Amino acid sequence: MKMKRLTSLLLAAAMALSLAACGNADQGGDKSTAQKVSATTLKDIEAPGEPENIPEALQVDFNKRFHYAELEDVYAALHEQAPDITEFYAIGSTWQERSMWCLEITNKSIPEDQKIGIGVFGPIHGEEPEAAISAMYTAWWMILNRDTDYMKAMLDQYIIYVVPAINPDGYEQSFVYPNRSNLRPMDRNEDGVPFSDPYADIDGDGFIADIYSGTADKIPTEKLSTDWTKPELNRFGMESPDWDGNHILGDDPRGSGIDMNRTFNYQWNRFDAETYAEGATQPKVGAVSWHVAGSDAATEPEVRAMQNFLAQKSINASVNLHTGMQAVFYPWCYKAYDPNDPGDAELGFMEGVAEQMRSKMEEVTGRGFYQLHSYDDYPTSAEMIDYAYGTFNIHAYTIEVYEGGKTGDPADCRWENDLPEEKWVFYSQDDIREKLGLDPTTLVSAWDGSHLAANEGLWFHTTTSAQCVREAPEEQDIMVKAAKDAILIMIENEPHGEGYQRPFFVK
Repeated sequence: MKMKRLTSLLLAAAMALSLAACGNADQGGDKSTAQKVSATTLKDIEAPGEPENIPEALQVDFNKRFHYAELEDVYAALHEQAPDITEFYAIGSTWQERSMWCLEITNKSIPEDQKIGIGVFGPIHGEEPEAAISAMYTAWWMILNRDTDYMKAMLDQYIIYVVPAINPDGYEQSFVYPNRSNLRPMDRNEDGVPFSDPYADIDGDGFIADIYSGTADKIPTEKLSTDWTKPELNRFGMESPDWDGNHILGDDPRGSGIDMNRTFNYQWNRFDAETYAEGATQPKVGAVSWHVAGSDAATEPEVRAMQNFLAQKSINASVNLHTGMQAVFYPWCYKAYDPNDPGDAELGFMEGVAEQMRSKMEEVTGRGFYQLHSYDDYPTSAEMIDYAYGTFNIHAYTIEVYEGGKTGDPADCRWENDLPEEKWVFYSQDDIREKLGLDPTTLVSAWDGSHLAANEGLWFHTTTSAQCVREAPEEQDIMVKAAKDAILIMIENEPHGEGYQRPFFVK
């Protein structure tokens, strides 16, 4: 990984020259697209700073976590403050009937077909709240700066579509325990009832722990594993009061196990056994996708909603916001760049824009960020950016806004913040009975079917990530400003090339 990041930095100058060479390319390609933008472009105007005279309804603390209902309230308030330049509507709904919202920002007096569409999409992975706040800040900043020359030009020339979160259910569930997937009803313990044993805080510390058997004198770290096939493992499940009464803790939690960013209808569940990424050190294509891709392409209502949205709106460029790294990616995810493939013709342009975005993120935050062709980071298939580019020719980017923790070296691309240490707490069999309200004689390990031995109790292991579910990282307000600035760079580089193309088979 470090070698790839170093390589990407060494190539930065070449990328910049490549982008400069493409700088006037928006005068070619699809002329009707290029003519949508006036002679004065956003690059000719200085972007404003922080908004001033913020109305009370829009005084937002960008250093906190927001529940999904709170996000909805802020977006609704933005629409109420600026109904003349916004529309606020649902583009679909989730398994738990939460609305997937879109805030549309533009000068409504100018016909839609004379403007350039831009997508800003919040998290598809529920456990990535910093992505949601970054999307919200971008919309907030745009609306509160609406009277500046920069935003007036943007509103005249572009339509900005901001989707607060693609995975509202998983996002909300992640206030309990980090949850990447959506909430398609699943029955993991096969008792006929979906989600019959969800996680719950039974020891009162405010968090959810992984549970292991063991003795008080030794933390069982040497046996930690997620491999359910090994009978010697001593894992006793996840923190739960055993809602379903089967004596196995937390064995049917809320979460589908489906990664929706592996389920779009483009290269779905592709597995190329003979291929590796460059250097033969990365997984085979599809190796990290097939087991989380669901039963078919676009089975999830949230994914179908996004696919329908992209089919309905003429969007030239989009950004998907994520966390877990600090980087900017662009297609392809499923294959290496091929300069001889006509389908890869726009990748050089996107590489240059991604480098500008990466540089801006680094400049604003003071932390390290890298940029890569997504396949060169790790191969996947059926990701949303591949679907957007492969199906509609949308210049699609991923911004990974945050990776927590310290390394002491900004080049390692971490936020360099203090995180809570993982916790281990031991409960004897008396504690299990009296403090946790469980019968230690009937508890059964989820792996090998064994009960606690006479001298054993339960170790509650609370991970760092489990302790961060409700706390925003320090200086999140800087993070969201950097994401906004990177998004502005993406916008300023549009239109380019042929622009949005709706294929004949999409109605």
